Amino acid sequence: MYERIMVPLDGSDAAEMALPYAEEITAKTGAELVLVSVTEPSLDEKDHLYESYLERIEGRVLSELESWGMAGEPMVHSEVLVGSPASEIIGYADEKDVSLIIMASRGRSRKGPWQMGHIAAKVLRATNRPALLVRAPVDEMARSQHRLVKRILVPLDGSDVGEAALPWAVELAQQLETELILYQVVKHVMVLATEGAAMSSEMYEEEEKFRRAAAKAYLEDIGKSALEKGLSISHALGSGPPADQIIDYAEANEIDLIAMSTHGRSGISRWVFGSVTDKVLHSGNTAVLTVRAGKGVES
Repeated sequence: MYERIMVPLDGSDAAEMALPYAEEITAKTGAELVLVSVTEPSLDEKDHLYESYLERIEGRVLSELESWGMAGEPMVHSEVLVGSPASEIIGYADEKDVSLIIMASRGRSRKGPWQMGHIAAKVLRATNRPALLVRAPVDEMARSQHRLVKRILVPLDGSDVGEAALPWAVELAQQLETELILYQVVKHVMVLATEGAAMSSEMYEEEEKFRRAAAKAYLEDIGKSALEKGLSISHALGSGPPADQIIDYAEANEIDLIAMSTHGRSGISRWVFGSVTDKVLHSGNTAVLTVRAGKGVES
């Protein structure tokens, strides 16, 4: 599933926040790692600058992969693309059948013509490829231990499209030997009074219990295949605004990565995954893996 990983870089230290994640995943999965930068047309001097920059980063990554436990000969190479940054990144990912794009959202380059944070938002909106957005520098203790991703949170809304990220999260958890937490936000019961009839407190409590029990059963059922693979897996429920609950849970429970679908379809009792994912992407510092619903999974 994770066969070719792409890391766009703009020459800034902030954009390089993505590299430790790329190194850990590359080392554990044996994937090919591609480092790319994009320069404007007709700027030959920028081409040379980026080529030198990427050669230096490539050498650094190669030397660091061994410490991450890379088995076998690492496949790392770099390429300078020419054109509009977001379009070139998306086009290259499609052309080369990239399995995962890893980008920093706060990269800001004074050396190049584009800002990574702005480009990352465009790429996430347009790409059909799974993408991992890095929001903050890695914890130095975790980096020294070469264990960045220890707990992966997978929010689910009960829909098939909401489950799009699950196979990718399961595979990553298996490769990185991490804990997987399946999470669902349970909608509150709407108390309505009609024609003098109102839901009693007992009825309200029973409905709340029913919804939580159904959500728990769903998470347990959806996690069976992960359990069969020997993964460490747990379940958790929340109640309230979905995006806020996901963000708060991640911060309170030392979550290292949130894996979500970029699209979801909401019925009366479900929440719209697209807008929830968008809010999670723009809040907090936890890294987020996004998978577009409908993207085929190849094992």
